[in-house]
Amino acid sequence: MVTFWSETPGARRREVLADLATSAWVSLWVVLAARLYAALAGYAETGRELQRGGANLQAVGGAISDALAGVPLVGQGIGDLGRSGFRAAGEPFIYVGGELEDLLILIAGLLGVLVLGVTLIPWLSRYLPWRARRLADLRHARRAIRLPSRAIASGEMDRLLAGRALNRLPYDELLAHSPDPFGDYASERFDRLAAAELASVGLRPTQDRA
Repeated sequence: MVTFWSETPGARRREVLADLATSAWVSLWVVLAARLYAALAGYAETGRELQRGGANLQAVGGAISDALAGVPLVGQGIGDLGRSGFRAAGEPFIYVGGELEDLLILIAGLLGVLVLGVTLIPWLSRYLPWRARRLADLRHARRAIRLPSRAIASGEMDRLLAGRALNRLPYDELLAHSPDPFGDYASERFDRLAAAELASVGLRPTQDRA
């Protein structure tokens, strides 16, 4: 069974809240970055207008030149000259319009990516390693503790977990579960230390899960 959250209520609550907060934060800034891009990219319409203006100028010039081409004797030369002139007059508008459109879209994209980077990278650089470590600890602990425990007596498993807790956990975590961790171990009261070890990886004692 795939497990995404700890079994212990406190750890599960923190993980669920972190997941929800991250989802909300990422969604918020993705939407805002998309709207920023759309707003800035809208100014690229100026470039498109310039391109259309240049194309219209060339079209009008072509129509006028075609009309002049019908003039006897000199019409053909005047028509060709007019087409060349209007084509040359329209090309700068088309070129500048295209460059302006590309530039504005590029700026809009860069600003959108910058906003996402500034807002999401610091958050995700803390959340993702922590969440991946919690998930890996939980899954590995389930494989290491729950499956072998079927062939190991409950008291023996508690002793093994208690010994690991004493050797691995900081004192504040030990004291949160037992007022006398070393006394409990020396007296073979392993249950509270075993619970501390299980809680550190997001698992509850087997009897609590029944």
